[in-house]
Amino acid sequence: MQCPKLATTRSLSLALCAAGLALLAWTASPYPGAAEEGASFAGKTITMIIGFGAGGGTDLYGRMLGRYLVRYLPGQPNLIVLNQLGAGGVVALNDWSNKAEPNGLSVTIGAQSQTDPDALIRTHAKFNPTTFEYVGGLAASSQGLFVNKDVVARLYDKSAKPAVMGMVGSTLRSGNYQVLWGAAFLGWNVKWVRGYTSTAELRQAIERGEIDMSTFGSSADIKYLLETGKFAVVSQSGASRRAILGEAPIISDLVKGKIDNALAQRAFAYGENVNQVGMWLALPPRTPERIVSAYFNAFEATLKNPKYQAELAQIDPDSPVAHRSDLEMLVRELAKVSPETLDYIQAELNRQGLGSMN
Repeated sequence: MQCPKLATTRSLSLALCAAGLALLAWTASPYPGAAEEGASFAGKTITMIIGFGAGGGTDLYGRMLGRYLVRYLPGQPNLIVLNQLGAGGVVALNDWSNKAEPNGLSVTIGAQSQTDPDALIRTHAKFNPTTFEYVGGLAASSQGLFVNKDVVARLYDKSAKPAVMGMVGSTLRSGNYQVLWGAAFLGWNVKWVRGYTSTAELRQAIERGEIDMSTFGSSADIKYLLETGKFAVVSQSGASRRAILGEAPIISDLVKGKIDNALAQRAFAYGENVNQVGMWLALPPRTPERIVSAYFNAFEATLKNPKYQAELAQIDPDSPVAHRSDLEMLVRELAKVSPETLDYIQAELNRQGLGSMN
């Protein structure tokens, strides 16, 4: 059991902590960290809020994780999943972070665009992601930039018609940064189209020829698009090559030596940090530690379930696990970004026609 931080005297804090430890030992609960009175969810229903469209990667992961998670929570509660779209998930968390009771009955599955300070400023977010109680999730794996093979040449020819880049929502997500930097530092010939509601819709758009290119991270999406034979993978995000994306170069290798000032370099480094954020499960601010611990233990137990592992392998076999401490550290680091760095990114977005996202 981890004792909560209390705004009281040291002696009283120690006394309360000792009492909590004694209660934990006395009850001999099979759910470590959840033995305190009121930690059981028996007969209750948990609502999971997902700020992205049904059928997309975040939605699929959240629904799958939720099905297993409730089996390991004390009392095995029911689960309801609600999708609330808008502004890269920001609309959902504006509502959730201010209205959700910190009683363990409301959780969210989030993604990169809901922790990226640049995206949060542009979408007028009304929440601070550093206040969430993170449980765990998946770190981001590299995303591939898929371009219609008939359009690849236009990507490098400024005299040609721009290659149309599609994106989900109105804010940049992790894989999209490679296109931003490709246009900024490599001279890529790109026109952005935003507003797709989900990755599934984005995939349909590139198949129909409605857009020429976009980024995809789900193994299922990548495998499907590669099997069509219609698309080339021009680059990938991340720190190392992802096997499924073949020999596509890492964007950081492509821009190496081409960033000519310190501020631009900090902006690029910030984008690289954003690229590490995958999908995460969180509880509302001020959720008691005993409830967070119950979720943490349920999450850890879920990871060991062979059926969960097999199902995850069908959705996203490449993404490593992100534990609670990993997520907290990464979100804190992102929150330290300087205003000057964000101003640089905003200026680049404006230059590429993406500035009016509010």
